[in-house]
Amino acid sequence: MSCVTIDQPPEPGANRQPEPSAPPRADRPPMPFADQPQPPAGQFPPPAARPPMPFAGQPQPPASQFQRPVGQFPPPAARPPMPFAGQPQPPASQFPPPAGQPPAPLAGPPSGPPGEPFPQPSPPPPPPRVKRRLAPRTVSLVAGFAAAVVAGAVLFSLPVPYILETPGPTFDTLGSVDGEELIQVGQEPSHEVTGQLRLTTVGAYGSDPGSLGLIRLVKGYFSADDAVVPYDLIYPRDSTAEERESQSAAEMTSSQDAASAAALEYLGMRVGVEIDQPQSDSAKSVFKTGDELSSINGDPVDGFASLKRLLDGVEPGAEVEVGVSRDGKPVTVTLETSRASDGRTLLGVTVTFKLPVEIEFGVEDIGGPSAGSMFALGIIDKLGPVDLAAGRVIAGTGTVDADGSIGAIGGIRQKMIGAKRDGAEVFLAPAANCSEVVGHEPSGLEVVKVASLDDAVDALAALRSGDGAGLPRCEK
Repeated sequence: MSCVTIDQPPEPGANRQPEPSAPPRADRPPMPFADQPQPPAGQFPPPAARPPMPFAGQPQPPASQFQRPVGQFPPPAARPPMPFAGQPQPPASQFPPPAGQPPAPLAGPPSGPPGEPFPQPSPPPPPPRVKRRLAPRTVSLVAGFAAAVVAGAVLFSLPVPYILETPGPTFDTLGSVDGEELIQVGQEPSHEVTGQLRLTTVGAYGSDPGSLGLIRLVKGYFSADDAVVPYDLIYPRDSTAEERESQSAAEMTSSQDAASAAALEYLGMRVGVEIDQPQSDSAKSVFKTGDELSSINGDPVDGFASLKRLLDGVEPGAEVEVGVSRDGKPVTVTLETSRASDGRTLLGVTVTFKLPVEIEFGVEDIGGPSAGSMFALGIIDKLGPVDLAAGRVIAGTGTVDADGSIGAIGGIRQKMIGAKRDGAEVFLAPAANCSEVVGHEPSGLEVVKVASLDDAVDALAALRSGDGAGLPRCEK
């Protein structure tokens, strides 16, 4: 074995190669170029006393040969082993800093008291928002659009002087509503009721002036089921809501009275006609409220139909002799007749009917006179011997006079639609409304033209017998 001693330095340049590119040191002259003569060996002092490193396989020199001055680096035994990842860090005192230097901070978040979590670093502040100004053209467009929206909202909320008619509900005059019979006659029918006789109605939006908005009006205008009607065509412009409701209720009551009288007279019962209120000066001078009419020019008055027939034979303005029963005593008076707007002769009084059977109606929230014909048919069905509907759903409309004539009404198209919606197979339409019916009959609804209560009863009889094909229809 061989060893290397540290007493004798190696020969200059024995194990070192010159470094042409290395900068000269202050304590040695610059290295000569290759073609220059070499300087004496004494100009290059040997490096600090360090023994050469042994080659592989040679014995290691003792550790004392590699000692450093005490205090610069603690021996390895003074350092604890470094912890693995996840283990607690040793106290900083185990790693004293070099002399004259402050201790270096440990990597990672600072440690707090035992058991408390590390404080989290504050998030970076958000970047400042950049405010963008709209171009003048964009501002103008936005402002114009907003103004148009506001103007449209105001315009479409303005009230309009129209009434919007829509299909309303229908009611079976042979049935009940909320447990109450629509027609109450005080006795059970003499036959089984197997069908329906439905009166029809119209929903009216805008009956209060200004209550119909433009949006609803436009929607109804383009609807095939609705109709737009000028307000003044239905109600007087200066009428109040109370006046309109009172008028509608009075028309319904008058319609029920006329329907009762017409139905009972159709069944052969005598209906008395009494003076309600004298209207003309001539009538006020001779009649009293409660007088029951008994004759005209000596011909007996057996009911309203006969009274009307007798007056049709008198010229308007002519004098007539009228017999009445006053307080159970017969009285005869003479007065001058008056002329109606349609040319008929009038006595100048309003009348009521003295019915042989008490009839009441359980109808609420329905006004106007247009249900008269269906009320009359319902009374005839309940008091007569025949089941008029005979299992069918029959609907209809029309005013009725006490003499049994059926007159025109409004909203015929909406009533037909409502009848079809509620299952009606046949619709009885006033003959005076045929111009509005033609071309607007709902598919699957058979519309029959009637001008009187007799026509309506005859039409139902034909349907029961299967002869409905020959019934009168509305034609152009």
